Amino acid sequence: MKYSILIVDDTDIIRALIKEILESSGYDILEASSGKDALGIMSNKSVDLIITDIFMPEMSGIELAIKIKSNFPQIKVLGITAGGNQVTANQALKMFANHFEYILSKPIDQEELLDNVKYLLNID
Repeated sequence: MKYSILIVDDTDIIRALIKEILESSGYDILEASSGKDALGIMSNKSVDLIITDIFMPEMSGIELAIKIKSNFPQIKVLGITAGGNQVTANQALKMFANHFEYILSKPIDQEELLDNVKYLLNID
């Protein structure tokens, strides 16, 4: 089975980096530059996992995660933040634990990203 992952980030280079990592591992990738765009994509496409920036203009990743959990409760949400260190990501996870399965810090560590994606998609 080929899994579909939606990457939501208002920074083009972050989306491109995550896309490159995940596509090279065999995942189908969809991209959105905003929470609003992400919801539009999700109304037309099947998505297995969302990776979203937490802090974005207009609709934050937190607001997006709340809408996803309300409308698509089976979809897991992996948050990313530019906090700069793991402590910041851990603090964010404690604050937003009801909305995200896990939160990673930018810059994204390739191995940590792939490990979390496999875990959230229940891939051995």
